[in-house]
Amino acid sequence: MKSLPIRYLLTAVAIAAALMPSARALAGTGGATEDRVLKLADGGDLRYGLHVPAAASDGPVPLIIGLHYGWGGGGSPPPYYGRDYMNILARPGFAGLDAIIIAPDCPGRGWGDPRSDAAVMELVESIRAEFRIDPDRIVVTGFSLGGMGTWSFAARHPDLISAAVPVAGRPTDEMVSGWGDTPVFAIHGDQDDVVPIGPTRAAIATLSERGVVAELVELQGFVHFQTPRYAQPLTAAVPWLERIWSSMR
Repeated sequence: MKSLPIRYLLTAVAIAAALMPSARALAGTGGATEDRVLKLADGGDLRYGLHVPAAASDGPVPLIIGLHYGWGGGGSPPPYYGRDYMNILARPGFAGLDAIIIAPDCPGRGWGDPRSDAAVMELVESIRAEFRIDPDRIVVTGFSLGGMGTWSFAARHPDLISAAVPVAGRPTDEMVSGWGDTPVFAIHGDQDDVVPIGPTRAAIATLSERGVVAELVELQGFVHFQTPRYAQPLTAAVPWLERIWSSMR
């Protein structure tokens, strides 16, 4: 497949955090959400949030792997940090897909850490063993630290991931040079003061020149620490993913 990068210049629409549905309200609509713990092969525990849509009983469904943002300081993130990210961004953003969503707490120093990568893969296999997951509709997404993790995870596992949706995440030259043909739909604020948009623009341009389906949504006036504001723009990934999956059939 071949595509030129598409840059949508969206006006900044204020989506106040106060207007975002609470975790309790989200849990009561469109399926079930729960906190879980997976025992890892190395003996550790992986906490994660899980959302299962009502449609999961109807047949194979998509799987969204959600990687949370940074938590500051050292040590581990607060318990069920991934679930909180999921409810703020991934669930409202991907609601139109009726997908199972998993959002683990990062067990390493970052999502590119080998322990984190191995833990996410164990979680994915556990979920695939429990639910009817469509193997051709597995997506990785994440914000900030999780956005960089999205680039990294998709580059490492091209046979698993059907598409990547990094949000406000910085790709490295190594990630881009090793990228296969996994479609990517990047979302980034043009005024991001923590993770500048420049590397994302360059990565999308490079991948598009190589024939990869690579698109960039630039959010006009968005800065970094406005995570809830990215939920509405993220909904644009839903029809894009549906087109990608339709073209693969």
